[in-house]
Order: sequence, then structure tokens, then C-alpha cells
Amino acid sequence: MEKSDIQYRMKRVKSLADFVKLLNDIRFDEFETNKHPITEAKLRLYSFDKNVPDRYKVFHIHKKSGGLREIHAPNYELGCILYIINLVFKALYTPKPCAMGFAEGRSIVMNATKHVGHHYVFNIDLKDFFPSIPQARVWKRIQVPPFNFLPQIANVVAGLCCTTNEEGTMNVLPQGASTSPLLTNAICDRLDWKMMGVAKRFGLHYSRYADDMTFSSMHNVYQEDGEFRQEIKKIVEEEGFRINDKKTRLLCDGQRQEVTGLTVNENVNVTKKYVRDLRCLLHVWETKGYAEAYAYFYPLYKRDKGYIKKGEPIMENVIEGKLNYLRMVKGEGNEAYKKLLARFNRLQSVVFVDSETDKDKSYTYVCTYTMKDFEERFKTKLSLAASAKKNLVGKCQIAGMDKELSISKSTQKQLCPNLSTLEAESQVESKLLPDCYVSLCRAKGRNFWLITKTEMKRSRCLSILNANIDIDSLLDIWEKEGIEKAAEMFKEMITTTDDRISQSKDD
Repeated sequence: MEKSDIQYRMKRVKSLADFVKLLNDIRFDEFETNKHPITEAKLRLYSFDKNVPDRYKVFHIHKKSGGLREIHAPNYELGCILYIINLVFKALYTPKPCAMGFAEGRSIVMNATKHVGHHYVFNIDLKDFFPSIPQARVWKRIQVPPFNFLPQIANVVAGLCCTTNEEGTMNVLPQGASTSPLLTNAICDRLDWKMMGVAKRFGLHYSRYADDMTFSSMHNVYQEDGEFRQEIKKIVEEEGFRINDKKTRLLCDGQRQEVTGLTVNENVNVTKKYVRDLRCLLHVWETKGYAEAYAYFYPLYKRDKGYIKKGEPIMENVIEGKLNYLRMVKGEGNEAYKKLLARFNRLQSVVFVDSETDKDKSYTYVCTYTMKDFEERFKTKLSLAASAKKNLVGKCQIAGMDKELSISKSTQKQLCPNLSTLEAESQVESKLLPDCYVSLCRAKGRNFWLITKTEMKRSRCLSILNANIDIDSLLDIWEKEGIEKAAEMFKEMITTTDDRISQSKDD
């Protein structure tokens, strides 16, 4: 449904029933189904924690700076409702020009661009941004322009969009709901308006990306006890927020000036380290192979992303994501980006492995290490233990994180014949363990580790795009000389391609 249609319909919403009808019309337009419709009763039910205690799943992730961040993820039913409500919000509300986060057509690149080439860049961070916004404030904000929700609708919507805080003292805007980012921008409208006024009075540039606020200028007004800092502190506190003093930074000309992770000294750019790390990873893959590259990549990834990302990363996906980010910042025509992309594509073309490979198997083997290689490359020591489900598992620490590795059924029997008699968490000693192998496996787009007694060969699926096959000639032979001749020709083509791949690896 077009934004203009939603805006038109919202002006005619006079009751919760009208609002529900609009949500269901949007839902049908998005998903083309009338199954499991949104109802008034469902909205009222999900608008209170006490009615559905598990409507938000609570978990914690490690902050890069230390400590834990509480995340509230809505369950499937509530998540669908919030997704539709957020489409209504997007149709009604456009953030102020200085708000760069969670806004269509804006990005961290646009945010950084505003502060390029200035002598001084001043960054401040709002502490506990999402939990600082109580449900009452959300309820009040969506009753005024441009939302103009009726009070009875605002009661229900605010209840859906908020949940109990970590202390259990009040309902707040959760980090993890699809509606929260836009609502933070809407609630920060007055904060942004005041900050733009201060920036204009002091001759500064101002932007905000979520809880990161940045000022920049050619002159210095950022003295710790100066008028500018005192004024913005007062405004922030008046608007119900607090400045995180630990993340307050004044970056001067001559230093590396950063705004939301991008350098802005002369132009918007990624850090030199970003490109250097990417180039180094590709070099290891090119010169020493996938197994060595993964061992190099893994601890770096876990150090940088392990506090928010669980599971075993897929190196190719991470590299592709980094290249896409580089393209967004530097542009598609940038020479550094094009060279790195070409190197990555050459490496990808050698072997194509995905969840479709070897369909008769439940998973594919990406690469295999001897036990000695695994322990040396990942700087760890593997031990064996009985799990609560009477399985034998491998245990170790990689990049400072505890890991539990699966073991194939046949290998479990060889390593520990009396496994069924052991208690959970019992330590197991086996002289056969040093002779085992550790394979990085992939199933349904996910990586995991598997210990086996025999060496597992890497699963290979040759992409037809990379195969040296003349389809027209192959079909012509089939038609004129039969399928047996065509099969021989196909085998010869594949052999030629395998030789090319082997040569590419050697090179």
C-alpha cells in the first residue's frame, strides 16, 4: 500500500476497529494472505506484559566496550504486528534532516559527509538510549502530529511497542523491536530542534545517528567547562537523556577524526586498517589456502564480532559484506575496491560450495585439519567429555570463547567404547584423539565443527558458470552421435576444468 493511501486512511480512523482494518489491509498488501488476521482482541492481549509474559524474548549481548546490552526481541506473532504498525509509522513520519539513523535514503556515509574537512569534530553518546524512553512518552508522542493517534489507539500501540525494563520498574522502549528506531527519532525531534539551534548560534555543523551526536567546526568552542558544553548538557538532560562521558571525544585536525566509524579528515573513508585487514585476509587465502585463511580470520572475527554474533562465521559471507560496505563508502568505481573484488571473485570461482552441494548428505565439508594443525592454528587444546545426552563431545577455547565440538557417531564409539556408562560432564581420556581430524562443516548456510577419525575430503560442487563446457557442441554431439558420445565429451570437458582449477590453486 502506498504511503499516500496510508496517510489518507489514517485521517479517517475513528476507532480501534478502523485501525485494525487498516492494519489487515496493509498486511494483505504485503503478504497476500488473509490467514491469521490481526484483531482488536489480539492487539489488546499483546499490549500488556502480564497477558503474554513471553511476548518479548529477553537476552543479553556483550558490548564491544564491555558490559552487557539487554535486547528484547518480540515473538513471532507480536513481531508481525509491529512490522505492520511500523509501515504506518513510516508513512506518517519523516525524521528531521539532521537525523541520519533509521531513515530511508540516509546512511552513516551521509552522516559522516557533513563533518568532512573541519578542524574540530566533537562526538557525544547518549547513555542507555532506548531504556531512557518510557511508555508514557511514546503514548504522548504518537497522539500529536504527524501521527495524531486517538488516545484509545495510542494506549494499545504504545503498549505493543514497549515492555518492562531490566529493573522491572516501568515499561520502556525496547532495543530489538522493529518500531523502536523510528520512535526514537520521533521522540528526539525536540532534542534535534534545540541542538540545531545551538549549532547555528555557535556556527557548527550537527547530526545525530541514533544515540551518537556529532558537532564539527573550523573553530574550537568545545572547552570542557565552556558555554557550549554546558548548554548541550542542559538540553540533553531536559529531554530525559544523559551524556555518556566515557564516549565523549574531541578530535582535532592532525588526529584521525571519526564519525560513526568512518574517517572524515579529508573525505569520507574507511580506516586504513579496514582495507589492510581485508587485503591481508585475501592474501593468506591466495597463498596458503582456505584452511589457513580461516584459521587467520576466525580469531579476528570473534574479537570484533564475537560479543554480538553467535555460531561459527562463514568467511566468504563476511568478506562479501566487507566489500559491499567498502563499495558503499568509496563508490563502485574506486580502484582499491575493484581490485579487492576481483581477487575475491577469483578465489570464489575455484570451488563453489553451498547448502545444495552433495544433496545426498546432510552437510558439506568445507575444510579439514589434522588435530595437531587445528590446535596449533587456533591456539587451543582439545579435550573430551560426556554430554548430558550421553554423547561424546570435544571441548576447547578458541579466541577466548568456550567451544563444544560435535563428534561423528562412529568416532564416538572408537574414542570411548564405554560412553553409555559415564555420567554427564565426565572427562574422557583417549589415546586415539591426536590421530583424529577436525572439519569445518556447513549445513543450511551455517558452519559448525565436527571431529572424525578419518580425514574428510572437501565437498566440491563445480559452478556451471566456471566450467569449461561448450553446451551447444555437447547437445550437437548428443543429437548426432548419441548419449554415450556426449557423456564422453562431457567427462573430457570436466577433466579439463579440474586441471584448470588445480593449476589455479598451484598459482
